[in-house]
Amino acid sequence: MECNFDIEVKKPDGSDILFSPYVIFRIRQLNMTPNCMNEEDIDEQINLLIQNVKELGKRAKKKLKTAKLNHDKRLSERK
Repeated sequence: MECNFDIEVKKPDGSDILFSPYVIFRIRQLNMTPNCMNEEDIDEQINLLIQNVKELGKRAKKKLKTAKLNHDKRLSERK
């Protein structure tokens, strides 16, 4: 199974710093699984999906961390 997600980081634009950055997930593509003929096939497909979601989480955390660091830097420069 192939599942593609988009991660979008929402952050203040320009001089507007009224909110903290946050992440939005979008499923861009979810291909059909092969025919699952037994429990092992089902487990394999579910495990692949779980792997994709875990990777999504890692990428999202990294993007959010970067956005928050930049946001905090801009906040400290305004003081």
